[in-house]
Amino acid sequence: METKRVRAGSDTLLALADRATPVDIVTELIWNALDAEAMNVDVTVTVNELGAPEEIVIRDDGHGMTYGQVPDLFLIHGESWKKARRFSPNIARPMHGHFGRGRFLVYGIADRVEWRTVAMDGDAMTETMIYSRRSAPNEFSMDGPRPAEEPTGTTVRLIARQEQRVQVLVDGDVVLPVMARLAATLLALPDVKVTYNDNALDPADYVNLDIDLDVVVSDEALQNKGNPRLRVVEWSADMRSKAIFLCDEHGRVVTEYKPNRLPPAPIHWSAYLLWDGFGDHELMGHADLYVPDVRHGELLAVAQHALTQHLNQRLYEQKGKILAEWKSEGVYPYLGEPASPAEEVEREIFDIVAVVASPAIGRDVKQKRFSLRLLQEAARAEPSRTNRILNAVLDLTPDEQQVLSDLLERTKLASIVQAAQTVADRSDFISGLGKLLFSDETRRTFREVDQLHPMLVSEPWIFGDEWALALSESGLARVVEMVVSQSPNTVFAPRPVLLPSGRRGRVDMVFYRYLPESERSRHLVVELKRPMRLTMTEFGQLNNYATAITGNAEVASGLHAWDFWLVGTEIDDAVKNLSNDVSQPGLVSVTARYRLWVIDWATLLDRAQRRIEAFRSALDLVSTDETSRTYLQRRHAEFIPFSE
Repeated sequence: METKRVRAGSDTLLALADRATPVDIVTELIWNALDAEAMNVDVTVTVNELGAPEEIVIRDDGHGMTYGQVPDLFLIHGESWKKARRFSPNIARPMHGHFGRGRFLVYGIADRVEWRTVAMDGDAMTETMIYSRRSAPNEFSMDGPRPAEEPTGTTVRLIARQEQRVQVLVDGDVVLPVMARLAATLLALPDVKVTYNDNALDPADYVNLDIDLDVVVSDEALQNKGNPRLRVVEWSADMRSKAIFLCDEHGRVVTEYKPNRLPPAPIHWSAYLLWDGFGDHELMGHADLYVPDVRHGELLAVAQHALTQHLNQRLYEQKGKILAEWKSEGVYPYLGEPASPAEEVEREIFDIVAVVASPAIGRDVKQKRFSLRLLQEAARAEPSRTNRILNAVLDLTPDEQQVLSDLLERTKLASIVQAAQTVADRSDFISGLGKLLFSDETRRTFREVDQLHPMLVSEPWIFGDEWALALSESGLARVVEMVVSQSPNTVFAPRPVLLPSGRRGRVDMVFYRYLPESERSRHLVVELKRPMRLTMTEFGQLNNYATAITGNAEVASGLHAWDFWLVGTEIDDAVKNLSNDVSQPGLVSVTARYRLWVIDWATLLDRAQRRIEAFRSALDLVSTDETSRTYLQRRHAEFIPFSE
């Protein structure tokens, strides 16, 4: 037996494995089998006497691996032989793996792993064994080759980790999210049979609707690749996969992206964004697998917009259909037209809540009537006071009930709840981000590109509610093109936009605001720095960006106002001394074309906190360490640095 090491550290490999979900890991192993030209793949999960997963076995009848191929297939992290081949060697099947990570993901669910593979090596059939364990993830032991008589194929045997997260693999409906991730591939390979504990994975049996939505993006966003395609599949069962799966042009899933605040359409859906750029390892590096919106923000924003429009339309359609069905069955709890504006508000709230909750309402008429009556009580608000359920849940005094009643005459209860949640979330984010930036446990490990930046892409309000995020992690030429496109009488001439040194540059975040009263547009460019002291070096970088962008002829001729911010945890005295306007803290330079600001994180977070303070106090909201951690885990878990 021979043992060899991977050219990567144990911590790196385990961090990669632990970020993946058990469903992701099993799906990746199935894809490996399909890449090996398997026509049959069988997944079996056995349990111990307590019902916990004990062993996971994946068997396939693909072409297997020879002993001589194993080093190239197993011992290089972040590289894959498949990236040089788009199709399998014998039957020209589109290949999935291009990133050289699949074999390492097994450590997320297994303590020990064994591969037994049979392949044709020249004129002889041979068997090779490969062994690995989580305690030494960068080591693989190989035994063989030995003569074999069985057909070609590979069996992967995993001894499951005894952890709660692995339990999902024996849930009764785990086949559904596995199927959803494989759907684009399996729908294109009808002759392939994949089973999970003897259950056939055939997504075609669950498809209610399969459509393509228009996605149009700029040439720069395409980066010399083909046009993307957004495929939306609506399912007859809950696949637990309401996400945009980023796929190459053949439908092989590379990673997934979960947008925020999509319409709550009462349907089960999955979206697949197919683009050949997602299969290019140059455009999808390691960080892009977890924060794809940093590099591909425009493409994902356009896809999310198209998906939002589709879900809004489906919500509208389903609302009419479901309400009509309830009314025809006599279970809808309202009769005739609304008797008052308050009842009209009540019905509007009820209709949305009930339609979104419709999958859980039940099918029996009696059960529907009872469930809808309960929902009616929960949504009802009378003109003079809220009902007893709201009173019990919110613990309102009579005066507070009257205030809420008056407010309900001017707005929707859903809007009140959403506004309160927004203020609470923002307060928790400010508190949580401050701890990440200044705590001794995290500030030294908090990274700019793949942690701080992607967090703020989802929280642009931190820089001011008046700004709309226009670009993220974009080249200088893209910034100029965006600005020029907003001016109807100016044509963008595609050419490089260079720094004074002659080099290209990239800015972190660009914000936009149009001022109709002056017919001018304002732009804010933010350069983020992880916890560090800002010196004249960082200030010089910001100044160079400002000079390159605003000095462009098309930009200089337009009605544009520019502010450039440099943000860090501390500011060097030499930079502080540049500021001479005490009425505008942080302003260090003013030219005819732009203003430069250097701001520390403490000041920025304090300003953000002040903007929401009146609302937070009125709502009696308190951000604690626990609520801040909970919010960061819910919204930004993948970007939080590990404590040392």
